[in-house]
Amino acid sequence: MRKCLFLALAFLTLAGFGFQTTSGQLPGGLQRILKSAKPKATPTPTDSATPATTVQPQSAAGNTASRPSATTGPQVAGPTIFKTSIQFRTWTMNFYKDDFKVWSWIPLIKFNVNGALPSGSHFYVEVAQPSGAAWVKAQCVHQGGISYECGDRNRLKGSETLETGVFRFSIKLRNELAGTDQTYFTGRAKVEKALTNGNIPPTSKEFVYYANHDFNLPIGHVYYDIDDDKFVDRLAVRFWVRGAQGQLEPHLFYRGQEVTTTWRGQLSSGGSCRSDITFEPTLYATEKLPQRALWTRINCYLHGPSVKPNANNPEGHAISAKPGEYEVKVLRNTRLSRSIKFTVGPDGNIVDNGVAASVGTAGLNFIMVPVAILDDQDGPWDKSAWRTEALYGNPLAGFTWPPQ
Repeated sequence: MRKCLFLALAFLTLAGFGFQTTSGQLPGGLQRILKSAKPKATPTPTDSATPATTVQPQSAAGNTASRPSATTGPQVAGPTIFKTSIQFRTWTMNFYKDDFKVWSWIPLIKFNVNGALPSGSHFYVEVAQPSGAAWVKAQCVHQGGISYECGDRNRLKGSETLETGVFRFSIKLRNELAGTDQTYFTGRAKVEKALTNGNIPPTSKEFVYYANHDFNLPIGHVYYDIDDDKFVDRLAVRFWVRGAQGQLEPHLFYRGQEVTTTWRGQLSSGGSCRSDITFEPTLYATEKLPQRALWTRINCYLHGPSVKPNANNPEGHAISAKPGEYEVKVLRNTRLSRSIKFTVGPDGNIVDNGVAASVGTAGLNFIMVPVAILDDQDGPWDKSAWRTEALYGNPLAGFTWPPQ
């Protein structure tokens, strides 16, 4: 049995937190993939991808994905953090130092891990103030499966802040038995604030806080989702939207023509989409805030085409057997909203552009791509944030946007 292994985001076994929520399960095959992933003998802590299964049509040799050196933190043995699963969130508190007329916030950080933790070890995070002064040190709690959460509201009570700006943070692993303390990830988040909805005196100090995630909008993923046991064989893409996601409809094009498949007399095309990560203030923000500071990652599966040739449907479109240029066009509320392009090589694998490898997330048949944003439904956003703030300040080498 071969499974598509790639990194996850996802970002994700997360419970709801007020209005700031995340899907409780990883999309589609991601949960299966991560449960079956085995830790490497000598991995890099910040390497956040597992290699995907090679799709090998007849007489095609599979490629080997390279494992680059980590861009943040030292190289040490142990579990690995999925970089694209890291989430820096803000929890708005409706008080500040026992003053219930002033609202404040504390950090909440989440991430997914591949591999078991060594005996006697635990994750924790440190968050510094914009001035660089130490601020919060919080233990990370295992949420089950592969997920960890750091920053319990009750334990951090008394650490609330009113500050906004750039907050640097680190994810670390301490092993009391071995006497080690290792940094697994370093990043930074830009925290902003807005008045709560319907704000009137004397509530003029009631601000909701949020981390700005505009840097995510230009970045997408393309991957093969395959599970032979469950008869899963499909192409998938991920991208971000700001504001309400609305109705989303993906369509696959090959060499400029839409891919459709006839199965038992039925014409199949298009696909389905759902959200797997949502960033939103925990308390309701004013409607004057663009899109009310809502960012959502979308995971879409393409219907009709398969990745591998299907003996039961020999006339169907098998992506691995048809190399060349592909494009996924996404309609959002019936308007053309996104375009995601990629290429399949003669070996049947997605051609790696090297972007994921630049941040230690390389995996076969998983790539990070620029997403063309073709409409204005996201509202105003910072179109240059990706240059310095991608993956919380870990820019992507070789990545350019908008795509040419």
